[in-house]
Amino acid sequence: MDKKIFIDQLFKESSSFNNEKQARGFASLLNTISSDIYSESQRFVFELIQNADDSTEDGENEVQFEFLPDALIVYHNGKVFSEGDINSITDAGASTKIDDPTKTGYKGIGFKSVFGKSDRVSIFSDGYQFRFDKNHHTGVLPWQIIPIWSEIEEYSPTIQRSLSSQRFKVATIIELSGSGKLAQELREIIFDGQILLFLRYVSKITVAINGEMDYSVKRHKQQIGGALEKVSLYQDADLSSEWLVRCFDKIQVPAVTKESLHDDAKTPEKLLKSDFTQLSFAAQLVGGKIRAVKNGESLIYTYLPTKVREFNFPFLVNGSFLTSAAREALFEDRAWNQWLFSLIGQKAMSWLTELSGTEYRLQVLNILPVTFAQDGNELKKAFDASFQKYAICSSFITTGSWGVGSSLQVLLDGTGLSLLEISLKLTTLFRFKLTTCSAGN
Repeated sequence: MDKKIFIDQLFKESSSFNNEKQARGFASLLNTISSDIYSESQRFVFELIQNADDSTEDGENEVQFEFLPDALIVYHNGKVFSEGDINSITDAGASTKIDDPTKTGYKGIGFKSVFGKSDRVSIFSDGYQFRFDKNHHTGVLPWQIIPIWSEIEEYSPTIQRSLSSQRFKVATIIELSGSGKLAQELREIIFDGQILLFLRYVSKITVAINGEMDYSVKRHKQQIGGALEKVSLYQDADLSSEWLVRCFDKIQVPAVTKESLHDDAKTPEKLLKSDFTQLSFAAQLVGGKIRAVKNGESLIYTYLPTKVREFNFPFLVNGSFLTSAAREALFEDRAWNQWLFSLIGQKAMSWLTELSGTEYRLQVLNILPVTFAQDGNELKKAFDASFQKYAICSSFITTGSWGVGSSLQVLLDGTGLSLLEISLKLTTLFRFKLTTCSAGN
């Protein structure tokens, strides 16, 4: 179908309501999603980066933020827009990612976050050129889902110049005034490059101001044996930080967890259909040695960072956790999250065991987590139970003869390893009565 005709048809369909009350109710709902749920204006930056990551076709993707006097334009080189993509973003909760396990998003509301910052947002991609424009409508309508075909001549000269000079496949134009504050907020979010750490495909983000490059962050991955990767993050050409990353891929969702998910009416459809998930850990490297992540820096990631800091793991954790819409909190009562936290306990010990056979063997205790003990949080309880089960039976502590032993073996065998050095780390493993490991553990 001709692209302009397609957009014009969607305009008619999306702006037709049986009565004014229905239109007002829908408009109020979308205002709540874009403004109240996404309480921090810069959160839409995360959503646009996630969309770029999810739309990558081959290999890596690059995102560019260009700040102009009257707009922020976000470019990327992912898949161009299709009719299905446009149908998705012109709906309140639909998503083309629901059935795709390789995509991070699934709620269908992420793009709506841009409307908390601007009343006029446009998309240019592969001949599609349309906008969502609050001031175009005379009555109260859910303008955030009504696409309006737009000609490039309808935009300011600065926006026109930017669009005509770019090599990117997708452009999202967010018209606003006074973009300086937003530019500073973006710098605070991305300047250390950590935002790239767990993304699947976006490996570079550049920032330009009025057509001139300001700075960039990028990621370089290096396989260092087995499933371990060394990830280097850069600010322009300068190394910002290094990380040791281990991804546990294709973790099968057990039948008992699937049953629990079906019993929870709030479980997203995408998770109900999931047979596998993945979990990733990242340990910071300083001077080539593993260093524990400081408490204030220990975030939970859902491919992008959340604001969840309460768990204080000595490493970063990434997984497909169920979060609030703005990624500010994890749902404690969801069976999916509880299962993922039990996986953290299990897979963390597998990771430490692997590291005990590498050049990092002497730093393993630096990232040995501790239990949360009497905390009533359901996620912490799930982690504690799993961690204690697997830690007691795992061989990850380097002995005096450069072998490895379990925590129980090392404490009892008199190898000469200093108990003073490890006691604080290992005390957590013995807060409950010690038991022998059952077969199969």
